[in-house]
Amino acid sequence: MMKEVSVIFLVLALLSPSYGADETVSFPAAMMTVPELTNYQRTSTFAEVVAVVDALRQSSDLIHRETLLLTEDGKDVPLLVLARPPIATPAQARASGKPVIYIQGNIHGGEVEGKEASLIIMRDILFGDKQHLLDDQILVFVPIYNADGNDNMSSDARPSQELSPLMAGERQAHGYDLNRDGMAVETAETRALYLNVIQRWDPALLVDLHTTNGTWHGYSLTYAPSYHTAGDGATSAYTADVMLPAIAQSVKEKFNLDFGWYGGFDYRDWPPKELRTYHHAPRYLTNNMGLRNRMAILAETFAHDRFYKRVHAANVFVEEILEYTNTHGREMQRINAQADVRTASRLQQQTGAIENGIQFEMAPLEEPLGLLSYKYIPYTTPTGDTEFARSSEIVTIAGVLNYNRFEATKRATVPTAYVFPAELSQVAETLTEHGIDVAVLEQDTRFEGEVFSVTGIETQAFVQNQHRNTLLQGQYRSASQQFSAGDYYVALDNRLANLIFYLLEAQSDDGLAYWNFFDSYLQSALAQNPGDAAVVDFPVFKVLSIAAPPN
Repeated sequence: MMKEVSVIFLVLALLSPSYGADETVSFPAAMMTVPELTNYQRTSTFAEVVAVVDALRQSSDLIHRETLLLTEDGKDVPLLVLARPPIATPAQARASGKPVIYIQGNIHGGEVEGKEASLIIMRDILFGDKQHLLDDQILVFVPIYNADGNDNMSSDARPSQELSPLMAGERQAHGYDLNRDGMAVETAETRALYLNVIQRWDPALLVDLHTTNGTWHGYSLTYAPSYHTAGDGATSAYTADVMLPAIAQSVKEKFNLDFGWYGGFDYRDWPPKELRTYHHAPRYLTNNMGLRNRMAILAETFAHDRFYKRVHAANVFVEEILEYTNTHGREMQRINAQADVRTASRLQQQTGAIENGIQFEMAPLEEPLGLLSYKYIPYTTPTGDTEFARSSEIVTIAGVLNYNRFEATKRATVPTAYVFPAELSQVAETLTEHGIDVAVLEQDTRFEGEVFSVTGIETQAFVQNQHRNTLLQGQYRSASQQFSAGDYYVALDNRLANLIFYLLEAQSDDGLAYWNFFDSYLQSALAQNPGDAAVVDFPVFKVLSIAAPPN
């Protein structure tokens, strides 16, 4: 139901269901973002984001608000669902058959462009010239994911953004980088994302909006797909090989902006020979989606552009993503569903014969790229050293190796299930937070399979999200093991099998062992078995078959 708005705006809305790209739409001031109203000197506080959201909701019944979470600082973070006809529940979304597309901004509190662009694109969809983007999809937006970090603003939070805006929020939320929490699930934000978005709305595509940390490439925005590693490769391949190139071409044709692959290079080896993407680990939320057989896109606006240009690039990217998904969303749903079926069924066909990667290294694509970059000029210092000065010229460097995929350096057998003792309840709780079904044994049962013998625990020298991560040394051996009623049993005959595998493998480079979930158990066991050759069994047993229960 339409509610009170200005007379001029109401007449425009009623007479013109859509607007041409060259026509001017008059919006009420309440629907304008803070950057737009301050000549891009300021970015929005949480309260200012909510004010725009409230203005949109007061004037349209096509936007439904839910709560993503109540933050540690008491902020009620909005989750917005846009649909025509209106949608208020996941059941209604499923009944429509339309794909759900999820857009989130501001996971790092100082990277604010996605936050502002999300507000602008929602406004344009509801009241401007983008209403057709609700023809065949349902859109879920969380414009301000890291609400607490966003409001802890300072003038030196993002020096690579050239003091534009003047003040920006801090990267973390209460000491945690929210985009490193995809596996350990230690923050309220990640728990809320998995529960209230991923499990509740099951989006076909997640788009995570960021801003780079400073590489002087020549693109207005760079992007990456979900790196699937141990997952089904189809979702990532479609995103990287089909969707993203099509979107980049459309952006170039419509807006004359250059978008390209995310990555960094060393200007001191000029001209650069390789572009390297970010880490493959599923602690990053986009990569985590690949293990869930869903698509994801990482977007990074160019830190050294002025603020208004960064917002424009983010807005254009989201707009063109939604143009693509509005047309191809049903195809994306089919690809995701087919990956679900393959993942759930392959163990039934090849029990104990399948291996997946658990550690990976970056590798180049077969085809090199022409890299856009600001040109660097070498010069000799008075001491005879070679230094480089960045010029104002953007050049294309041909033949650059694009390190944009990952190859397994270590593999492990995929079991039919994992079993672990009841005392590891925190492990069971974390798996449940991922949306994984965890069963409890109703009787004592003997299992045949493999157990990992731990011969050493290597601790990382650096701290990551308040952890000194661990890498276990050792090897698997065949074993038969008895487990008791009350112990935990996690089957892999479901679509999340690849995620379960990555979480519970002893030597996974981003599993729960890496995130210290088993340290206390292992250290206690090693203390009971002192000596230079001390060996302790990893407590998660890999099930290859079930022996008959004892009489």
